[in-house]
Amino acid sequence: MEREDHVKIVEALKLDIGDENVINWKIPRARRIFVTVKADKLIDAVKHLAENGFGHVTTISGVDVGDGIEVVYHLTRRGRESITLSLKVKTDMENSSLPTISGIIPGASIYEREVHDLLGVNFKEHPNLAPLVIPDNWPEGIRPLLKKWKVEEIRKRLAENEGD
Repeated sequence: MEREDHVKIVEALKLDIGDENVINWKIPRARRIFVTVKADKLIDAVKHLAENGFGHVTTISGVDVGDGIEVVYHLTRRGRESITLSLKVKTDMENSSLPTISGIIPGASIYEREVHDLLGVNFKEHPNLAPLVIPDNWPEGIRPLLKKWKVEEIRKRLAENEGD
């Protein structure tokens, strides 16, 4: 019965944002759903999910996947049986940009700032993308979780900044 309920959650999302906009999905275990959507449908997907109980963001994570950055929104539906739905979107590596979801789920704001700091994703219309976790003397343009930056290069650039 539980898997059927999870499938209904995905089917309702597909019906609302369009089946063609859901790239893939899986239910690896009880109370866990992963859905990948096209980036231009992120806002529609988050609105749908928030309106259907997934209005709590536990975190937003991101990863350099080589040809882009995958951003994962971990949304939880609380109740008798909490369910976590991880909503994935992919953005370009060079011009990584997504709309902010902070207007829908205000708690997302701080997590978006962290992803911006560490991976350089620009969250359009975000109220404040000021640095959150990187230090004040951090070299401009270095995003420490991007694979292109080696530890040695980051250390070198930090040392150069300290000399300024």
